Amino acid sequence: MASRLEFRESNHTYWLDGCRVPGVTTTINRAHDKPQLTWAAAREAATWAAENVGLLDESQPARWIREANGYYRELWSAKADRGTMIHAAALQLVAGHPFVPETDGEPWPDDMVATTEQAARFMDEWDVEPEWTERPVFHDRDRWGGTVDLIAMLRDGRRWLLDYKTGSTGIYPKDALQLATYRKATHIQVATVEEGLTDYPMPEVDECACVWLQPDFYELRPVLADAASYRVFVSMLPVAEWTTWKRDDVVAPPLDITEAS
Repeated sequence: MASRLEFRESNHTYWLDGCRVPGVTTTINRAHDKPQLTWAAAREAATWAAENVGLLDESQPARWIREANGYYRELWSAKADRGTMIHAAALQLVAGHPFVPETDGEPWPDDMVATTEQAARFMDEWDVEPEWTERPVFHDRDRWGGTVDLIAMLRDGRRWLLDYKTGSTGIYPKDALQLATYRKATHIQVATVEEGLTDYPMPEVDECACVWLQPDFYELRPVLADAASYRVFVSMLPVAEWTTWKRDDVVAPPLDITEAS
């Protein structure tokens, strides 16, 4: 039987039974207030402005302000791209393929190579035996989709649901919520030679953890991923949907006083 779930990589969306459903990370990001990001963006803009104050005399002020304001987006986008590349390298490593530290013939920066080497160190030291890697999952009743990084047996003899994190500031509660949600999936999409993409029941896991990867170390950080956490995610679904509402759809034009007579 063909899989009921479709992941469209072009716009990173999930479709279940032909209907678009919310993604796990998108839902959490939309519904979860992150005031620290506002401060971080302001700090990056201020840093750029301080380092490029001389350009103010050479350009129009509006352009200078626009470049200062957009700097953090460029910086964070580059970090996200690097994280994606490290994830892809980890996928190759866990599959037993050699690590090739280059993209389109261009060598990777030293810190990216070192971070990926820490992923290999984690796999060696914990005797990682992969069962499922980079597989889409979904919930049949609650109607959402997502993608797990890795389900594997580790040296302690237990099955772990793992997610790679490469951010410099560590692991956060929203990361635990992400894993708690994946753990409650009802189905996992599997690719087989005989059947193609097929849905299987989500396997039971013993523990959930983030693998925090940095250039000079790795940490395996277990997280709370219980039923209560999953209920928090379910409550986020309508909130995330609400954030997509358009003003014109919910706010009417002003009333004319003459029409009230």
